[in-house]
Amino acid sequence: MTQKKVFKTILVISTSVLCFILSNPKFSIASDVGNCLLCHKYPGLSRVEGDKGILRLLYVNESAFNISMHAKVKCEGCHTDIKKIPHDPAKKVDCLTQCHIIEPTSEKKFSHKDVADFLAKSVHGKFDKTGQLKKFPEDRPYCKDCHDNPLYRPVSFNKRVTPGISEQALGRCRVCHKKDDFIYRFYNHVTTRLHRSRNPKNITEVCVRCHDDIKLVKRHNLSIKAVETYKDSFHGKAAEFLDERIPDCLDCHVNRGESVHQMLSKKNSLAPTHENNKYNTCSNVECHTNASPKLAQFEVHAEFNKKRSPKQYYFQSAFIVLTGGTLLPLLGIMLLDLLRRLLPGLSRRRK
Repeated sequence: MTQKKVFKTILVISTSVLCFILSNPKFSIASDVGNCLLCHKYPGLSRVEGDKGILRLLYVNESAFNISMHAKVKCEGCHTDIKKIPHDPAKKVDCLTQCHIIEPTSEKKFSHKDVADFLAKSVHGKFDKTGQLKKFPEDRPYCKDCHDNPLYRPVSFNKRVTPGISEQALGRCRVCHKKDDFIYRFYNHVTTRLHRSRNPKNITEVCVRCHDDIKLVKRHNLSIKAVETYKDSFHGKAAEFLDERIPDCLDCHVNRGESVHQMLSKKNSLAPTHENNKYNTCSNVECHTNASPKLAQFEVHAEFNKKRSPKQYYFQSAFIVLTGGTLLPLLGIMLLDLLRRLLPGLSRRRK
């Protein structure tokens, strides 16, 4: 037998053994059932795809994933097209796929279909009321445009030694539940939903992905400086300092008690940003409870634009003229005085 045949035989046997190990959970050497992390645990794992040469990172951080919202979902729950290992290039994940998680109130497999229905009827939906595609449907956001795999942010009403974890609460759980992995997962799942899933600064950064795209906002006749004007406001300044009591985009653009996916256009009479609803939005129990109705006239996204913000435009213009009319003559006098001091002989020759 030649050396080439020996090498080929060894390669075939090694590949067969590896495939058997990867496909058999009994021999799992990774934390997931399908042994996906055997390959995907390496930080450098990546691949260049498409004609544009886009670099796609295939690395999965196991520690971060285990404290994320999808920690209980198996890889196969989202990547349903993967049936073998090694596998072919995976298809794009469909977030509406039913995964293996059972929704306890209905005892059926969980799906994000309800979220997709909310999104379809919102200002971000691709279809109008008649079922026709809106202009530039490719600009409309989908799940992964706003969502990554967010980490749990559990709250703690006790000591700050271990922020986010209440050992007293976990102790109560252990009275009935014996497995700590279930206790921590359930505790994180529930307490995370008792407050914001992201802080105001993070939410603003998500909105920037689209609303800071000048070409996109012009196509849809939107405010070019929506995020910039929010950052210039008191709310935005406080958000930069990570104050979580400050209202963010979702607090003003989504009706209280509704899903954030049900965001409506300000032209819609049911929208919290509609002219008739702005005062109720600003004067809710968590914001300006004793505010005057005149507060609703305040433009959070006021910009130097004659068409969008005429009052602010004329006020700023008058202020610029007044400031310039005061400072420029003063600067002129100072400049002439400086020339007189630097060139004293010039004034004598004139005399």
